[in-house]
Amino acid sequence: MDFPDLIIGELKETEEQTLTYYKERFDLAVGQVEAVKSKIESNTNKGSFLMKVIHLKDTMHEFDAIGDFEGLYATLNALHTELDEYIEANRQKNLDIKTALLVELKEVAESHDWKASSALVKEIQGKWLKTGAVAKEKRAEIEDAFKDVTQRFYERRSAFYADLSKMAEEKESAFEEFLEKAEALKSIKDIAELHKVISTYKEQWHALGKIKPAKHSEFWEQFQTIIKAALNQAKKIEKVKSKISPEANRNSKEAIIGELEKANESILPKVDLNAINRKWKAIGPVGKKFSEELSEKYLRLSGIISEKKFLNTLVEKKSKKGASDDDLNKLRIRLVRGLLDRDYSELKTFEENMGKFNMASGLDNLLDRKLAQQKLKVEIKKDILTELKKAW
Repeated sequence: MDFPDLIIGELKETEEQTLTYYKERFDLAVGQVEAVKSKIESNTNKGSFLMKVIHLKDTMHEFDAIGDFEGLYATLNALHTELDEYIEANRQKNLDIKTALLVELKEVAESHDWKASSALVKEIQGKWLKTGAVAKEKRAEIEDAFKDVTQRFYERRSAFYADLSKMAEEKESAFEEFLEKAEALKSIKDIAELHKVISTYKEQWHALGKIKPAKHSEFWEQFQTIIKAALNQAKKIEKVKSKISPEANRNSKEAIIGELEKANESILPKVDLNAINRKWKAIGPVGKKFSEELSEKYLRLSGIISEKKFLNTLVEKKSKKGASDDDLNKLRIRLVRGLLDRDYSELKTFEENMGKFNMASGLDNLLDRKLAQQKLKVEIKKDILTELKKAW
């Protein structure tokens, strides 16, 4: 032992009494060593007593007492060695546990089941915190690795929920745009047509997908409000229509036919057929005597104008830039002839196949209507072709 001799006190009584006093003092030192030794033996967390052992070793040589200090130091050194070995073994065990936890964390952190994986990550973090320290030379490496994997997991989770929130906002925007579009229902005056369009809108609604239930309910209520307003308005118009005389209705339809006839005078008719069609449907009954005649005129005129508009769309796509009126008219004639040949071929095929159908109840009427439509298409294109040839 390297400690210098220690002067522990002066002789105050007899030599024997003085020796007895300092020997009893030594018993106190022995008691302290035995107490810490006993605690080490009886506790599972032995490493917590290391500093106490080191403190006793550092201060025991200053203790005013007479006795076998070499024996006490031997005991303390043995305890110190035991605790060092225990702590080293414990830190190795902690390293093994944390290494296993890190492997588990890496696997869980790759999951896309965010609810389940978040709970597991939290559980692993709890186990990590309860696990003691590892050897100093390994501490930074394993702690940094654990922190890195955990941080990347939470960053991925945050990014996922941010994207989810963005998608939800975009979906909500789609619902808002749909409701703006649905406002057009209020412009439909014919109750029968309105019911058909409402059915189409409801199909579109279901195709919009899912959003948060509360928001979905809010949008649905707004949609129902629009439908209710449109239906109420159409019903009011229907009541008004029922009070208008057939003669007044006939005059309204004849006015529309006059409007179409005027528009049809041009090869480039400027008229909104959709708006005209809505006006036509909104007019009440004209009486059986005039209904068929007016309907035939309307169908023929609207059909011719529709074909002219379609033809002009084709001309715009196929004509060369800066083409003359003469060249444009030649192109129109060529295009109409092509369309007429196609329609005429379809008509012939339809007529040839009509005889093959087994005329079930009601099917003959359906086929007759289809045949009439095919013939009208051919007649319309013939009329347009005649008009174009005259203009040329």
